[in-house]
Amino acid sequence: MRKTETQRRGRSGFTLVEVMIAVVLVLLALGGAYTLIVHSARVSRAARDHYVAVNLAKNHLERARNFRYADLYLLAEDNLVMNENGGPDNRGRFRRTTVVDDDYATGVTEITVTVQVRNRRTGEFGEEKEQISSLFTEYLTPEIE
Repeated sequence: MRKTETQRRGRSGFTLVEVMIAVVLVLLALGGAYTLIVHSARVSRAARDHYVAVNLAKNHLERARNFRYADLYLLAEDNLVMNENGGPDNRGRFRRTTVVDDDYATGVTEITVTVQVRNRRTGEFGEEKEQISSLFTEYLTPEIE
């Protein structure tokens, strides 16, 4: 028995429904991968911002080591907006506040540096922040003449 041309065509290849189902499955897989990539990039940027914030705070505390004990109060600042290099910049993504507490204990001063991170979506400073404190004492400060 000889097969007609129509019968042969019907058995080979894919139907339109099969192709559409395959396309939908591929699109779902690509959509999931895209969502994962976007989320990973957002988390990576947030982690980088917090890393920079910690370094800005640490660098400011390190700078305090070069001050005489009596001059530590000069480090106090309130809501200084800065860029990622620590330079003042009104459009910067970080805001630093430094509190110098010379009433911590006799002969001991506590310096607390708080760096807030600007929200990339809203452009506002919110709850995201890094805070580092350190104690300084006049007994360990060498005399500078």
